[in-house]
Amino acid sequence: MKVPLLRILLAAIIVLPITATAAGLPPWQFGMTKQQVASFQKLGPYRTFSNGDLETFKGLYRGQQHNVQFYFVNDRLIRIAVSFGEGTDRDKAIAAFRRAYDILQKDYGPVKIPEVHVSRTSAPVPTDAMAIGAAANAYVTGHTHIVPVNQPKDMRVSGQIMSYVASGERLYAVVIDFDPR
Repeated sequence: MKVPLLRILLAAIIVLPITATAAGLPPWQFGMTKQQVASFQKLGPYRTFSNGDLETFKGLYRGQQHNVQFYFVNDRLIRIAVSFGEGTDRDKAIAAFRRAYDILQKDYGPVKIPEVHVSRTSAPVPTDAMAIGAAANAYVTGHTHIVPVNQPKDMRVSGQIMSYVASGERLYAVVIDFDPR
């Protein structure tokens, strides 16, 4: 009677670390090597950044094709970023931020934008106004985050709009980031 219980406990101890690190954005999982990430050839080709990180323009998120970027430390996947757009058009960036906001809210429940402050006694602020405020804050500070209040147990999910100047042009980018806990 004790032997089967011991086997079950031993199996659980062996499998538990595997499931704890299996978080990510399927089919990619945190802890994968660059070669493992790029092995999903149907979702490639993969491009290597000058720092060694990877991206593909054929990544899938919620059934739609997106640019997906992969960040590594010591050849292990530590962040997955799903791009909702990058360019000079502020209005497109605001619309992309709104999409990311709506997705995070639908998938995880209530979300917060820590950098945009609203009085507790104020009426609810429309999402479009929050998106405009987020873009304005990103213009000034470089980024504005969207953080779901309820986070998955195995990873941290957040979104952000970024704004920066490159080659004399103001650029905006919107992403949803997945990070291991």
